[in-house]
Amino acid sequence: MESKVSRRQFLRLVGGAAGAAALAACAAPMAPAGSGEEAMSTEKIVIRYAGLDGMGARVEAFMLPWVEDNGYELERGAFGQQELTDKIMQSVATDTYLADIFQFPSNARADVINAGALQEIPQEVLEAIDFEDVLPGIVNTLSWEGKIYALPYDGDIHYYSFRKDLFANEDINSRFKDNYGFDLSPDTGAVTWDQWRNICEFFTGWDWNENGEDDDFGAACMTKRGDTLWWGFNSRATAYAKHPDDDAYFIDLDTGEARLNNPGFVRALTEWVEEMQNWAPPGGTNFTYGDSLNAMNGGRVAQTYNWDAVTSATSPETSVIQGLQGYNILPGSHEVFNSKSGEWDYFEVPSHAPFHAFGGWVIAVSAQVDELAYDAVWGFVTHLTKPESGLAFVTDLTGASPYRFSQMEAVEEFATGPLQLGEEVAMDYLNAARETLDHPNAVTDQAFGGWVQYRDALELGVSKALANELPPQDALDEVAAAFNEISERMGGLQHQAELYARTLGK
Repeated sequence: MESKVSRRQFLRLVGGAAGAAALAACAAPMAPAGSGEEAMSTEKIVIRYAGLDGMGARVEAFMLPWVEDNGYELERGAFGQQELTDKIMQSVATDTYLADIFQFPSNARADVINAGALQEIPQEVLEAIDFEDVLPGIVNTLSWEGKIYALPYDGDIHYYSFRKDLFANEDINSRFKDNYGFDLSPDTGAVTWDQWRNICEFFTGWDWNENGEDDDFGAACMTKRGDTLWWGFNSRATAYAKHPDDDAYFIDLDTGEARLNNPGFVRALTEWVEEMQNWAPPGGTNFTYGDSLNAMNGGRVAQTYNWDAVTSATSPETSVIQGLQGYNILPGSHEVFNSKSGEWDYFEVPSHAPFHAFGGWVIAVSAQVDELAYDAVWGFVTHLTKPESGLAFVTDLTGASPYRFSQMEAVEEFATGPLQLGEEVAMDYLNAARETLDHPNAVTDQAFGGWVQYRDALELGVSKALANELPPQDALDEVAAAFNEISERMGGLQHQAELYARTLGK
């Protein structure tokens, strides 16, 4: 039998001061279901929302006028990133109510949807939010076996970002070309990872930021285990390990065997270790996402790759490089390892495999939505995800990234709105976003069951290589073995291969 928790239990589930603050102004407890038509007509409708703390606060601020105009109340439960997914899974496993609306990472969709935690999105809602305007790469993160279970909020992907002003400097470019035989491009930055490496080396060890200090380096990346190393490493590896003629990347679609220790991944890790040890700021082999952003925005490194670089780089409170940063898809490679043939294939035009890192935050309705609030809940998510609302989020200082065709055309809003990108940077950013999301060889983030276990296994192995505890090949051999063990526990290699195919829309 379905079990719904009281407000006190909800507070315990959300935990801490954030949960207490969210519930402090709420109305008296609701009457039990079936208490009569009169009670139903006078009951205050409360919408309960569970989301990431900071991002949920932005949603709350945006939605409160709509909530108040309709005479509803909103209770927001604030969670940490992994805690949120765990709470959703816990509520399903124990058949308890957590919230009406979930905001969760799309790469947890296999676990959450397969657990029966979500309602399928009604067709009338899809029509109301102009779902056909959502890019196919994002639609995949909202879907399972051809059905839509979530609505878009954020087009999280990794962008390559670089210092346009430095790359356009004639003196710097002349010196660079003398060393490496090609020009720095302020339009594209590094087109291949070989070029990235040349740029890393060149910009390390001299005072190009002209502050009189020895704090100038080539690049900074997210490398810290337990933070964002999973995404940092995979973005570095996809160009070598994702072949254009093969849909699979993490595991083999036929056998379920892990691919993490093949030569493509090993080359990526070998190069990454060298880059982070020699051409990144001190501590660069153990950088958090925030550390890598701060190094770029503080003018200490010439290039990086990450998520909401636009938001942080444009804020005068966090950045000294406003308007100086260019954007592109992740660098590619002339050589790509072919897992089917076991050989490296050469491409005259560099092969790119941009990583849909994380895949974005999504909005979904609980299968245990409160009956009294049912219509209000669907009204809430419809208003939150309609085109006008989406444009407001992605063009403000929210960290949300574009995900609609119409947003990719909104150059003026990105150029002159709250982000104040200017036309040139806005066009760079939107072109990079669309090319990444539309790319035929893009890599979808891992979303088959048990992804947290896989993430932890990869981060452990890669961190050993970054710390010189193991050679890259040995470290990735450990990762591949751990992947296979996890797959066996999750139902078998073949079972996981089938789930993987579903996440790819196969």
